[in-house]
Amino acid sequence: MSFIRTLTGDISPDRLGICDCHDHLIRSGGEEVRMEQDFLMDSVDAAVKELNYWYEAGGRAMVVMDSLGCGRNIPKMLEVTEQIQGKVNLIVTTGFHKAGFYDTNVHWVTTVKDMEKLVDMMAAEIEEGLDIHSYNGPIVERVPNKAGIIKAGLSYGQIQPFERRTLEIAARTQVRTGCPISVHTQLGTMAYEAAHFLEDKGANLSHVMFCHMHKNPDKYYHKKVMETGAIICYDGPDRAKYFPDCLYAENIKWLVDQGFQKQILLSMDAGRASYMRGYMEQKGKDVLGIAYLLNRFVPLLREVGVKEDAIEDMLVHNPARVLTFEK
Repeated sequence: MSFIRTLTGDISPDRLGICDCHDHLIRSGGEEVRMEQDFLMDSVDAAVKELNYWYEAGGRAMVVMDSLGCGRNIPKMLEVTEQIQGKVNLIVTTGFHKAGFYDTNVHWVTTVKDMEKLVDMMAAEIEEGLDIHSYNGPIVERVPNKAGIIKAGLSYGQIQPFERRTLEIAARTQVRTGCPISVHTQLGTMAYEAAHFLEDKGANLSHVMFCHMHKNPDKYYHKKVMETGAIICYDGPDRAKYFPDCLYAENIKWLVDQGFQKQILLSMDAGRASYMRGYMEQKGKDVLGIAYLLNRFVPLLREVGVKEDAIEDMLVHNPARVLTFEK
């Protein structure tokens, strides 16, 4: 039977609803936080507020992409889930970020030479239950709740040896479990190369999404990546410091017109506290938050001429298909 694995259990794909395919709610530490405190998002109350705003705007699902060693906090995510249950389907990740967020010389991805043992660890989080310590070690204690997506990461303009290993772990784990894959691209680079690498290792590219592609706003490159059969995620509107929303919307319109509306996903990737309405309200500040995707960006898509069936695909049908487990 086809299913999507949420934090509270498996659901039929037709129950997913409007989905933000790459976002963040709780991040309790990790290299990003060490570099800049704005990446610290450690409040259950703020995360619940943000999800309620998403729900009020029409959102019904979210893929939460905090990975192993990068501040993933399963106990707090379970608290969030308990308060939001019945409103928003949450899908959490196992897997890794880009190499720059780890000491790759001594990390267990490097030191454990047997690839099957590493795949066993990922598969256990998907099929048995999440480790509440997020494999920070040395004790593993599992909860019944499971991961519904595998993450791997790429560096800017290169795939480092550590990243080749995590890509291979992701591909082999997908082959074993049927779990979908999400790949962090740094500024939208190396997706084409990573797609071929994953496919060579057995991955099904129709269940692989490449995120942050909008940060390299080359629509012809996006087309080239999707011609492999992979999916791209346009995440991060409301970031004028990079590019205006109109550029993203017009690129999406062009890609839809080229016949790729079944291979595009949308999200906000609100990876900083300052991007989150729930967090900033605690400091007396006003920001637009994750609901911006539905309240402002989707109307812009309509304004540039993207048809309703394409918008529905990107928000509902494409996520439901891509996030479905398929061995």
